[in-house]
Amino acid sequence: MQKIADSVRKYRNIPGMVYAVFTTDAILDSGASGVRKMRVKSPVRMKNRFQIGATTTTFTTYIAARMVQEGKVSWNTTIGKIYPELDGKIVKIYTKITLQQLLGQRSGLPPYEDFNEWRDIHSLPGNPTQQRALFVSMILKRRPTLILDSSKAVYSVAGTAVAAAMLEKISKKSWEQLVEIYINKPLNIKAEFGFPAFKDSTEPWGHWDTYYQLTSHRDDYWAQFFTPVAPAGNINIAMNDFMVYLKDYLLALQNQKSVIGTETAELLLFQKPGYSIGWYNTKWRGMNIAYCIGRGGLYSSYIEIIKEKNIGIIVLCNSGTLDGRAGVTNMGRILRYHYTQ
Repeated sequence: MQKIADSVRKYRNIPGMVYAVFTTDAILDSGASGVRKMRVKSPVRMKNRFQIGATTTTFTTYIAARMVQEGKVSWNTTIGKIYPELDGKIVKIYTKITLQQLLGQRSGLPPYEDFNEWRDIHSLPGNPTQQRALFVSMILKRRPTLILDSSKAVYSVAGTAVAAAMLEKISKKSWEQLVEIYINKPLNIKAEFGFPAFKDSTEPWGHWDTYYQLTSHRDDYWAQFFTPVAPAGNINIAMNDFMVYLKDYLLALQNQKSVIGTETAELLLFQKPGYSIGWYNTKWRGMNIAYCIGRGGLYSSYIEIIKEKNIGIIVLCNSGTLDGRAGVTNMGRILRYHYTQ
């Protein structure tokens, strides 16, 4: 598949891409194509870190699920219960919205996906937890998005951020600390935050269109997932650790020992058709497919779990353009077709 990866990457004008196909006990295929920074001869490697954009939402739902398992919160816990002090100060309908509706993207909150909308949150005062609390009180004053069919999900960065803020208030821990407690330590992996090249310039630089030309950035300010909405997009991770994370779901689906557990994995991935909790899903050739497309300012990601085949797929790249997202998605689907024949 290496030649196909090269072809997809070049056609989509993506500087660097990595991919992997794996089961609970084997890597079926993996490869790296391109460079860490455009116009620089620095081949991208499997060990490199990539920001994963909106795929971060699956990490936030994983944390919520673990806290539910521990009895620290319920899927039916409402915004009003966690923020009684906001009663009368926010749109009343939001007080009855539950944690599951927020992370299941059925809350009615505005999508809040456009980077131009984030100008009012880039300089909120305080530490991360305080900034997210301020974001909650701000966003819940806005009119809800009209959802004609509440069974259908309408993805909202704001919804994920509000859910994370609820988890922070309940646990008295920041979302970043919760990632360490519920994901990094039990899975023995290292999910970090922000643009990887900002911390280490030898990691892949992100890229996006500037005046219709692809340009490289290490720390472009307006492409960041600002602190208040970081739980919806700010994780960066290396491929090997990402595989460990997805393998926990695969193990659970195979009724093998896992951190997340079989019942919870089924809930997150497949309970509701179209979009369950943090994951899109579909039926394809008689198989249950769960997937997520990660939009980021400078990076893109695609992940997929094929339940009946015990297969996970990950594709990461260092382009946040429409072509970047299309490239990782196309490559992910090509890998699915090939390895389910």
